[in-house]
Amino acid sequence: MPRSLSTPPGRRPAWVRPLVVSAAVAAAFGLMALALTGASLARWVVAFVPLLAPALVLAARRRERSVTGGALTVAAASVMAAVAAQPDPFAWPSAPDAGATLVAVLGSFAYFFGTVWYVKTTIRERGSRAYLAASLAWHGAATLLAAGLASAGVLPVWWAVFFAAATARAAVVPRRVPALTPPQIGLIEIGFCAVLVACFAWW
Repeated sequence: MPRSLSTPPGRRPAWVRPLVVSAAVAAAFGLMALALTGASLARWVVAFVPLLAPALVLAARRRERSVTGGALTVAAASVMAAVAAQPDPFAWPSAPDAGATLVAVLGSFAYFFGTVWYVKTTIRERGSRAYLAASLAWHGAATLLAAGLASAGVLPVWWAVFFAAATARAAVVPRRVPALTPPQIGLIEIGFCAVLVACFAWW
């Protein structure tokens, strides 16, 4: 959907069939999920509309790659961890695994929104001191928060180690000469994502 909205009008007809097919498949799986979990799943619309509606507006204005657009889509993707854990959003806070789910949501957002800044500093905004400073500030804050929660016994210490490594990556890679290629950057991200999944698994 965002891709079709940001495409110039003259090229949009080519996206009609893929959009219809993907929408039909998504609708089919959505109905299947409702059938398996109950109508309470639809209540999650309360959380997703405020995130996805402005993201679609940004896409229509061809600004889907903005930091705001990245924050909105990352937030929506992160909330999916809560949806998977508890189909009824109003029952989620009292669920036995609410704490673990909250860690999954916030941990995902902390890391993946950091990648929004990080990727910009390595490709489109490479050389920008402002973007690099914002990226390092976000990664540093996430590291300090993880370290604080680890020292309080709320999180295992490897969360702090993980975010410290992500901060080091955010500091070193954008300054590397010669610059890494997008495929190389992507391979590094695959590795970090695998470690993030391991952090969640052993929380």
